[in-house]
Amino acid sequence: MKQPVTTARGNYREMLLSKRHEVMAGLGIKFDSLARMGRVAEEDQAQITHDEFVSLRLNRLDYLQLRMIDEALDRLTSGDFGICLACEEPIPAKRLKALPWARYCVNCQESVGNDTPEDRDVKGVLRLPAAVGE
Repeated sequence: MKQPVTTARGNYREMLLSKRHEVMAGLGIKFDSLARMGRVAEEDQAQITHDEFVSLRLNRLDYLQLRMIDEALDRLTSGDFGICLACEEPIPAKRLKALPWARYCVNCQESVGNDTPEDRDVKGVLRLPAAVGE
């Protein structure tokens, strides 16, 4: 097993905390927007229902990203930050700078693929259920 990232550990923590704050603030704005809508006319209900569906789906993406950020912060605390969860090799600093919550190096990420919703959603790929997307 290679050694975890030791240089710029504070910078990664700051990046993660900043992104966490950004995502949390976005969630607050979304909830405030939905709460202000109040009662609406019956003819607007279909559009409101669709908007709520999209909003809930985006909130799910934000919560998944928060979970990955929190996991990365835990790895920083435990000393495992920057180590690929699959091959236990160091994740390149360039990748960590772009995606500080990365769990895998590029090679392992390609092997793992996007089999889990967490990996797929955090990258921003929104996959709607077949009934909605048809």
